[in-house]
Amino acid sequence: MREFIIRQGKLISPVNGYHGEVKDILVRDGKIEKIADRIEYEGEQIDAEGCIVTPGFIDIHTHCYPKAFLGLEPDVLGIQRGTTAILDAGSSGADNYEDFRRNYIEKSRTKVFTLLNLSKEGLIRGHELDDMSKIDVEKAKETVRKYPDNIVGMKARASASVVGEMGLAPIAIAAETAHEIGKPLMVHVGNYPPALTDVLKLLGKDDIITHAYHGKPGGILTEEKTIIEEARKAREKGVKFDVGHGVASFSYRVFEQALKEGFDCDMISTDLHVENYEGPVYNLAAVVSKLLEIGETLGNAVSKCTSVPAKHFGLEGLGELAQGKTADINIMSYEPCSEEVQDSIGDRLVLSNKLVLRKTIYSRGNESEVFEHIIGE
Repeated sequence: MREFIIRQGKLISPVNGYHGEVKDILVRDGKIEKIADRIEYEGEQIDAEGCIVTPGFIDIHTHCYPKAFLGLEPDVLGIQRGTTAILDAGSSGADNYEDFRRNYIEKSRTKVFTLLNLSKEGLIRGHELDDMSKIDVEKAKETVRKYPDNIVGMKARASASVVGEMGLAPIAIAAETAHEIGKPLMVHVGNYPPALTDVLKLLGKDDIITHAYHGKPGGILTEEKTIIEEARKAREKGVKFDVGHGVASFSYRVFEQALKEGFDCDMISTDLHVENYEGPVYNLAAVVSKLLEIGETLGNAVSKCTSVPAKHFGLEGLGELAQGKTADINIMSYEPCSEEVQDSIGDRLVLSNKLVLRKTIYSRGNESEVFEHIIGE
């Protein structure tokens, strides 16, 4: 049981009323024991003066099942990249979820939750929804109901390369299945068919469109650069829109125009996997830095990868800086720079400021550990 204090950091957690106030945080037995202007304490000290202190980041779109074709170890995409909880977005399906759970979820230090793929084989081979023989609806429902502690939603990819001649049918089945079991469905959108306009009509409250700001044809912008009416209607129904940067799924220009049109994202994720974890995505802090440069505010950005996903997916005790909450905490600096970065379609942007990970505190049960990030990596 580790006990320590985080000294004089600038707390950013809007859900808890923190917008840069300087506070001490006492951590004891894996929980936040106390937050105050100054706490008398003589034990282990972590100096956060001049740094931003946030709840541990939650990345709702990663691929951390190494047996899937995009997968990497959970801790490589989680704690090592400044994220204390991650969702695997459809790497496993009903046939291999238990292997994923037993050999990776239960052995990782990073907290891993699952969006179960409608395809029973998940992303073992790709093209996972191009044939009805790859779908077992009853087994998917049975698996979700058996593991409610970990499976927090479902996932389907709505791209021509995935569904093949099946078109919209697998997405309709995924939506019907998720709605029946009362879990949100995350839908990857990219190359069409099926068309985004048709996909949006299938979704309901709390479902999620990931890769919402890709730069491919048939996205959320019309030819006149306004938001498509179907997206606005979907948002009115409660559909959420996630960044999901990925290797080919985020455009600065689309996101910037969407902000001008009043169509900001609801959540921020990376889509980290083997093809982008060493660039152009790197980590969630790097993605947030890009959005801040484009016009997102720091408080909103932090909320969209902490308290908002925690509430959306029912991740109890996570995503907040408050007494009694799990002691998952990020300590970062926000530094001026002049650094050229790129989106996932090759456009470049010069950052004037960036978030730099310093320390990530992560807790399980009554134990807490501190991961020290190597600056420059």
